[in-house]
Order: sequence, then structure tokens, then C-alpha cells
Amino acid sequence: MNNTNDKKDKNQLRVGAARICITPEPEYFPMEHFRNHMTGKPSIFSGKIAEDIFFRLILVENAHTRLVWAVLDLPGVPEAEEVTQLIADYAHIPESHVIYTCTHNHSGIYADNPVFEKWYGEPFTSKVHRYRRYLREEIIPKAIHQAEENLQPAVMGIQKGECYLNVNRNEKELGPKAGTYGFRVGGPTDRDLFVIRFDDLSGHPIALMYNYAVHACMMIHNNPEGKGTEISGDFVGGACRIIEKQYDDKAVVMFTSSAAGDMNPIMMSRVNIVEPDGSITTKELGAAGPIILDFMKNRLARDILTVNQKVQTNTYAPTLWAGVRKFTAPSTAADIPGPPRDITFRIGLMVLGDALIIVSNGEIFNQIGRRLKDSTPYKNTMMITHAGAWTSYVKDDSGDGIYETGAAKALEDLLKEYRNSCC
Repeated sequence: MNNTNDKKDKNQLRVGAARICITPEPEYFPMEHFRNHMTGKPSIFSGKIAEDIFFRLILVENAHTRLVWAVLDLPGVPEAEEVTQLIADYAHIPESHVIYTCTHNHSGIYADNPVFEKWYGEPFTSKVHRYRRYLREEIIPKAIHQAEENLQPAVMGIQKGECYLNVNRNEKELGPKAGTYGFRVGGPTDRDLFVIRFDDLSGHPIALMYNYAVHACMMIHNNPEGKGTEISGDFVGGACRIIEKQYDDKAVVMFTSSAAGDMNPIMMSRVNIVEPDGSITTKELGAAGPIILDFMKNRLARDILTVNQKVQTNTYAPTLWAGVRKFTAPSTAADIPGPPRDITFRIGLMVLGDALIIVSNGEIFNQIGRRLKDSTPYKNTMMITHAGAWTSYVKDDSGDGIYETGAAKALEDLLKEYRNSCC
């Protein structure tokens, strides 16, 4: 009996989590953001905070391996390579053991794209640089320290369900707006909803991560009061806050985006209208936007909790492993403007017991992600995108596109490496 307890203690999973508010202070506003697809001009963040945004971090370890998941409530990942390495250094782990990603929330500061600095100049650039420094120098070390202080023995479980709040957005009739506001009925859609939950040994939740293929763009450019766009976590961040509050803010709830390059929310603050002449225009719903947001985040939270009820947190010593491969592809293989050039894609693999996480830095169409998930022998295989510097949309979902074949080879090599490490 003592030998069994010693083995259990040695292999025991330990988990710590952190959640830190990263809502910009008033001096950042007003501030330009993403160009409006209808007007061609930048929208303006008004400075109104509809809901706070957060940096969330989950630290998972056993006696041999430590993994870190870090997610920003932002459109992209600022200083991706530098901060990924910084997180690794603070956590004393290899860079391959870090997932540093974002919710791709279009209602947060666009701090990751240097092209915007060229478009908007000052004072946009100075504000973005200050915000990046704040994230890098204050938030990252604070979150890791908080998660390490919260480390405790834990058990985990994973459950796969479904959610019907996404839709393929490549509605060809929209012309140049196709892929932004479209609603392609019958188009290929990935509705997998994964939930991983970590509980303490008394059965109280420490952290929950859910993974789903959808753009967090429900409130993109929305201007409900005629004063500009409002800061929020969109409906994916709103769902996190609903569940966190149900747990009395004692657990961290994290969203990660699966392959959602062509996946929009099924309801948005903008709708497509058929005009009398048959043309299609996109119109903003204004004050109706926040009402739709309230419905969408509550519906999503309900779906997450439905799946969560089936999670059995009975794994106390899961295998933990991670690796990374990189490959180059011509820019013509993805939706990248400018002269042809080689770009680098990063494919990671994390193993948590019987769960596999495929990690990519691209914005991948859903059928590519679907096939990559289905190519592994593990039924609980999910994909996390936006993990690193934004490269491009990857739209070739024919099954033999350059990205998909390169990613499939990288994944095959990583699975082989993992199996060899277990022997």
C-alpha cells in the first residue's frame, strides 16, 4: 500500500491558474482599430468598457514535465516569439512547452500588427508600444507568479460535445465582403466543443479550458451609442466570465480558438440585407448589438456547462509531453499580400493523458483543422490556432494544400517523437 501511495504522489498532477485584468486605462482612448470593411476607414475605440478583458494562464505539471497555456483577450499575440520565450524562461521550461495565444477578440486593442502602425502613425504607435511593454513586463511575470503560488494537487478530465453557434462565413454572393460577414448555409462547419477541467482533490474546479472553432468577432466595429466601438471580451470572453462568476471567481475559465479561419458567430451585431434591386448590403445593428451579445455569451456558457456536466475528473497522473516542428511554405500557399516569399509555420503538439492538442500560428480554415484532428488515433484531439505571430489565413482546404501537407508531416513526426519518448 505504501508503494502505491509513493507512486501516486510522485506522478500526481499539479495545477495552478491565474486571471489578470488587462483592460486599457482611460489614457489609451480614443484609439483607432481594424479598418471597417464597409467604409474602408478605421473604427475608433470610444473608451467605454462594456466588459473587462483578461490575461489567463494555466500551469500544469507533474514531477517530470511542466506545461503552460497563456491566453490574451486580444485580436492577436503581441511580440509572439519574444514573449513565448519570456514565459518559458519565467516558468523554467522549454519554449515548446508553452502555448501563447489569443481569443482573437476583435473588441480588444490591436497590439500585434505592425501594419497598423504604418496605417495610423502617432499616437496609435506609442500607445501600442506602451501596452505591449505593460503586458510583457508587468502582466506576464505577475500571472506566472500567481499560478505558481496557486499550484496544488489536481485531477483532470476531458469531454467532447457540440455547439451550434458558428457558421461558415464564405458567402460568395457578398463579393469583396465574403469571408467577413457571410452566412454560408450548408457550408462545412466544425462544431466540436471540447472541455478540459482541472479540480482540486476535494472536487472544486481550479481551471477549465474550452476549445471551439469560432471567430470572436460578434461585436466587430459595433457602435451602439454612436460614440465608437466598446471594449469587451466579445461573446467567448463573456461566456468565460459567466462561468467564472458561477465559481465565485475561484476558478479560471479559458477560451481557445480551434481552426476558425472561416467560422463566424451565427449571430452578429451586423446583418446582411437584401435590397430591392437584389444587391446585398451589410448594416450595423447599433444598440441591438449588446442585446445580441448578451444572448450569445449566455447561450455559449450554457453549452459549455452542458458539456462540463459530463466531464469526469478522475485522472490524477496524466502523461504530459510537448514538442514543436517548424516548416516553411511560399506565401502563395496562404492569403498573404505582397511579393512572394517564404513564411514559417509553427506546429506544436501537447499531450495530456488521452488528450492531444495540435497548435498552430496560422488562421486556419475549419476543414483543414478537422482533417488534422481526425488524422490522429486519439478521439480527444483538439486544435489551438493563433498561437504565435499571425502569419495569414490558410484557405486551401482541398485536402492537399501546401500548408495542410506540411502540417500533417510535422504532426506525424511529433507523434512519432512522442511515442519514442514513451519507450
